[in-house]
Amino acid sequence: MSIRLETIQVGPLGENVYLVQSDDTAFLVDPGDEAERILDLLYTSGISPQFIVLTHGHLDHSSGLPKLLKQWKGRLPRIAIHSLDAPYLGAAGEATNRRLFEGLNALSYFRYAWKALPEPDILLNEGDAIPATNFSVLHTPGHSAGSICLYSPKDSVLISGDTLFRDGIGRTDGVDSDYRALRESLRKLSKLPPETRVYPGHGEATTIGEELGT
Repeated sequence: MSIRLETIQVGPLGENVYLVQSDDTAFLVDPGDEAERILDLLYTSGISPQFIVLTHGHLDHSSGLPKLLKQWKGRLPRIAIHSLDAPYLGAAGEATNRRLFEGLNALSYFRYAWKALPEPDILLNEGDAIPATNFSVLHTPGHSAGSICLYSPKDSVLISGDTLFRDGIGRTDGVDSDYRALRESLRKLSKLPPETRVYPGHGEATTIGEELGT
């Protein structure tokens, strides 16, 4: 691969944070918790991301943002999220996240994780490129309305968020979930080359062929 990809698992839900260097640009994916460990990853890697990309807005993928940005040294990265999941951030973030976790009977997690979240800088949509990288946006609704995957055909890499896991798919019992939409999103992903390496939001890496092959 012509990219560099590093990962750590954070928080009680074991969420995967990815640090990706593609060409001359770096971005951080889903800083869900443990800002200090994420900062250590950046320091030891020597990589300074220009963007933070959220595969979706759920709090277990974003709650590390406030402390991370507060302790950031140098120019702050721009925060990108799909337009349909933007209400999870900024002024609407507390109410939106509370509604989600209340519906999942998981208010204890909300109370553990909630901190006021910043507004997004970039609203992503289908086909948008992550600037100066080999990655573009695949809108894959179902787990949430604005769930996305990040795909690099050049490197045969898919960062799948909570759409597709090893031996599983994203849950669809949330207030903004849609099982039929998720099935369509999986059909979309099944058209990618089977050797495409999949890096999910939780759990171990896999491939499109292993998960969606016929």
